[in-house]
Amino acid sequence: MSWASSEAIAVLWFLLPGFVATGLFRTLISNPKPSGFDSLAQVFIFTVIVQVATRLVLWKRDTELTTTVADDTTGIAVSVLIAIIAGLSAAWLWNKDLPHSWLRSWKLTRQSSYRSAQYSAFAFHTDCYVVLHLKGERRLFGWPREWPSRPDDQHFLIEECEWLEEKGRSSIDGVSHMLIPASEVEMIEFLPMATETDNED
Repeated sequence: MSWASSEAIAVLWFLLPGFVATGLFRTLISNPKPSGFDSLAQVFIFTVIVQVATRLVLWKRDTELTTTVADDTTGIAVSVLIAIIAGLSAAWLWNKDLPHSWLRSWKLTRQSSYRSAQYSAFAFHTDCYVVLHLKGERRLFGWPREWPSRPDDQHFLIEECEWLEEKGRSSIDGVSHMLIPASEVEMIEFLPMATETDNED
C-alpha cells in the first residue's frame, strides 16, 4: 500500500506543473473550458513541455531523463516556475491570435484563436469606436471597454457614450459608462479613430 501511495504521489508531483500551466492558460483566455479527455490532453501537453524544459535547465545535474524530481525541492520549484512562464506565454500567444495567424499565412486554416466571430471582430479592431444598433432603432456610439466573451458575460461596456440621432450626436450627461445587454444589440459598426477625428473636424 505504501508503495502504491508513493507512486501515486510521484505521479501527482510529475503532473503538477502541467496542471499549473493549464490552469493559468484557461483562466487568461476567452475560449470555453474543455472537459473530459480534452482537458486531460491539455494537462499532458503542458506537462511534457514543462518537464522537457526542466530537464534542459537541470541537465548538468540530472543525467537520466527518467529521473523523477518528486523528491527534489529545487527540481519542483524550477518546474513550477517554468509552468507559470509556459502558461502565461501560451495565453499571451493565444490572445494575440499568433498561432492561428501563422497557420493562416501558410494557408493551413482560416480560423482564429478567438471563440466567436464577434469576439474576433473586436479583437481585430482594437483602435475603433463602435456604433451599437439597438432594438427600437436606437444607436449608441462609444468606446468599447469590454464585450461578451463568455456565456455568463453577455454585456457590452461602453465608454464616452453618445446617442446617434438624425440631427447628430446627443451626449449623455453624467454617464461615464453604459452596460448594454447583448440581446439588445442587432448590429455593430466599427469606426476607426482616424475617421472619428475627421468627423469631429
